[in-house]
Amino acid sequence: MNRLLHNVGALAALSITLSVIWTPWIAVVTLCVLCVWLTRQVTQRDEAAQQLLREPTAVPRPFAEVMATVRSTLKESAQHLKDRDAEIAQRKQITNAVPDGLFLLDAGGRIVWCNQAALVMHSLDAFRDMGKPIAQLVRAPEFAAYLEDDSLPEPVITLGGRTLLFHLERSDGNGNSGARLLLTRDVTEREKLDRMRRDFVANVSHELRTPLTVVGGFVETLTDLPLEEPERTRYLHLIATQTGNMQRLVEDLLTLARMENDQLPPETSLTDVSQIARDVLADAEALSSGAHTFVASIEPAQVLGSAFELRSALGNLLSNAVRYTPAGGRITLTVKGGETVIVEVNDSGAGIAAEHIPRLTERFYRIDRSRSRETGGTGLGLAIVKHVAQRHRAKFEIESIVQGSSNEPHGSTFRLRIPGVP
Repeated sequence: MNRLLHNVGALAALSITLSVIWTPWIAVVTLCVLCVWLTRQVTQRDEAAQQLLREPTAVPRPFAEVMATVRSTLKESAQHLKDRDAEIAQRKQITNAVPDGLFLLDAGGRIVWCNQAALVMHSLDAFRDMGKPIAQLVRAPEFAAYLEDDSLPEPVITLGGRTLLFHLERSDGNGNSGARLLLTRDVTEREKLDRMRRDFVANVSHELRTPLTVVGGFVETLTDLPLEEPERTRYLHLIATQTGNMQRLVEDLLTLARMENDQLPPETSLTDVSQIARDVLADAEALSSGAHTFVASIEPAQVLGSAFELRSALGNLLSNAVRYTPAGGRITLTVKGGETVIVEVNDSGAGIAAEHIPRLTERFYRIDRSRSRETGGTGLGLAIVKHVAQRHRAKFEIESIVQGSSNEPHGSTFRLRIPGVP
């Protein structure tokens, strides 16, 4: 500032000197007015710069120094804004990565903000639905009641085929004027697992209760009544049969639990599938006791896998065929080698309706519970086959033709496609 004043003064002195030689008074007045105007302009600019820097008590400084300070301050402010934008983008990325839906609601329950998961979970539009009351978008009486009183139990509501859990967090009172955070979590799979667990416990209890009741009744009869030897022998045979049913059920449960809990792949030893097929075929013929006709076509076939698990899978397929094929029926076992080993069990039973086929591999799923009880099956055989197939990267296929009124072919085919060893 001082340098500018000195320059203006030097210019004024030079102008006065020249005006004495040239045009005395007009030049003097003109130059004086110009100097006053320039001085005023520079003074106003310096004061504005000092006010911008919020330094009202600053001592006079050169204008170049003031502008350098202004530029430095503007650069720092731009960097600060850039850092804030990066932080906001990072927080937005984090909230969008959260699998749960997050809503920020105002005191009136209107949506102030939500993350991407909330938009997808509730099929919302970020522009259309923002600012609307959440109760208008999630229409459920128990949810509306929970919004009014969060002391109520957290509602679990089924919407659009999915089960959602809602949790509400009140504001901490730091100037948010009643803002609330609403969390919505998709618990469809959890509810499905809970339902499966309840069904599993109920089914196991039912399957064990029946043979235990029979065994208990026969033991009580043998203990309390004087029976003839043939009748006593018959009762002991029935007890042994029911005990065998319980033993098979427990063994199947243990096998299924081991495969479900074992995250490691099965052993990769070279396994002769054709020899396993011959062994389980002999067991099936013994189980049939001559009631069925067996036809086998077994080619040499080898795979990398667990001989124990593959034997369990093939044994369950053949034992099911024996149990569910009427006496006099035909059971065919086919093994084809190659890059893909195909194991196929075909029976001439009554067939399975198409609506039941997708659920056959569920544990304890019964098409006809009374018939299953008569055959002595545990209801776990096909579930075990499915897990063995998954662990061996195999494909499990089921085809069936229901028996009609005519003499058309009918029966079921269960097929395993296992990666083979060339």
